[in-house]
Amino acid sequence: QAWFLQRSGTAFIAMGHACSKKSTAEIKPNQPAQAGGAAAADGKLKVALIYYTMYGHVKTLADEVKSGLEAGGAEVTMYQVPEILPEEVLKKMGAPPKPADAVLEHGMIDSLPDFDAFVFGFPTRFGMMCSQFKSFIDGTGGLWMGGKLAGKPASIFTSTGTQGGGVETTILTAVTQLTHHGMLFVPMGYSSQDVLSMGEMHGASPYGAHAFAGPDGSRQPSALEKKIAAHQGSHCAAMFKKFTGAGCAGAKPKIAIIFFSAYGHVKTLSESVKKGSESSGAEVTVIELPGKITTADGKNSVVDQSVIDSLPDYDGFFFGSPTRFGMMSSIMKTFFDQTASLWMAGKLVGKPVSFFTSTGTQGGGTETTAMTALTQFTHHGMVHVPIGYTCQDIMDNSSMHGCSPWGASTLAGADGSRQPSELELKVATHQGAYVTNLMKKALK
Repeated sequence: QAWFLQRSGTAFIAMGHACSKKSTAEIKPNQPAQAGGAAAADGKLKVALIYYTMYGHVKTLADEVKSGLEAGGAEVTMYQVPEILPEEVLKKMGAPPKPADAVLEHGMIDSLPDFDAFVFGFPTRFGMMCSQFKSFIDGTGGLWMGGKLAGKPASIFTSTGTQGGGVETTILTAVTQLTHHGMLFVPMGYSSQDVLSMGEMHGASPYGAHAFAGPDGSRQPSALEKKIAAHQGSHCAAMFKKFTGAGCAGAKPKIAIIFFSAYGHVKTLSESVKKGSESSGAEVTVIELPGKITTADGKNSVVDQSVIDSLPDYDGFFFGSPTRFGMMSSIMKTFFDQTASLWMAGKLVGKPVSFFTSTGTQGGGTETTAMTALTQFTHHGMVHVPIGYTCQDIMDNSSMHGCSPWGASTLAGADGSRQPSELELKVATHQGAYVTNLMKKALK
């Protein structure tokens, strides 16, 4: 990404700002983004369904996802990404001819911002996306540099050769690509009861639709896997409509900021997140988790059950936790474990959520704490809202800071003596304002 900046000589300002060739000294401070798409102009949700398939399994799922999207009222354009393997190699691998869908050549990438939302599909390779699709993503550097996809919602489906061979990790690791673009991740959660089915083998997960191909690629997507793929399409159509367009004028979303702070660093960040969220018109409730886990009737808890029962009343959430060995603290994890009853009833499906954190050292969990928190959101079917690079201060390399495209963060020092810097607090305020503006879109 730095290469793109050096080559272009530009300064990056995303969402509501131009990619300017002026010096960074001339750039105005970031303002909360006002993302939008073509749907706001003509009322028709425009979705690009972009996939790669080698043996046809992903293409079969793609057709089902497309049918679900269209049933949900979306206008779908389907593309396959270019093949990067030579034809003779594909023949040796036994790959059939490619589908007839249009190939998204590199020169067409600049048209992607014309779409309101995206669904991506690809097979796994060693537990992550295949190189063909990664090559396509790598070609979107110009869009990243201009913030052209920030605020756009996206969903993912995939295929693996074996059970447990990348069903979850392929999508989880792909979310890093969305996060750097500032794109919303729309998981399926358990919005379809079929994902819970134990009557037969299937590949679907709360991350998205999935098919098992078998080690030799001979197994075709089952009727159940295709049904779930169609559901993902219809679910995405509903979610995409929520997060595109203008939203409700004068909306005042009810936002909960829920955090645990051991030494005060996360609490300080939460105050800036609250400030930003309120500046964008939110009604904010702050819930600070106590630093003690209690046990009663064999169950652990950190808050009264009434707090858990009130969560569906909120329109969106910010969660904050210090890192513990690269992931959220046990206090925050216990809180999520308490939400099982909401998960069973699907009470948080489609709720937007953002995350901020604090680490003791540089590279000590700034990214992985937020990334692994995504598993909690995904199982609830919640929509993850990162900040991407919508705040230019994240690119500041003149001073030490902990912020990332996942969200605000502070470096506390190994002994906890370092306090959040002005820059880190500024990014936290931006996160509160920017994410709240996106959350307001869901209030139709």
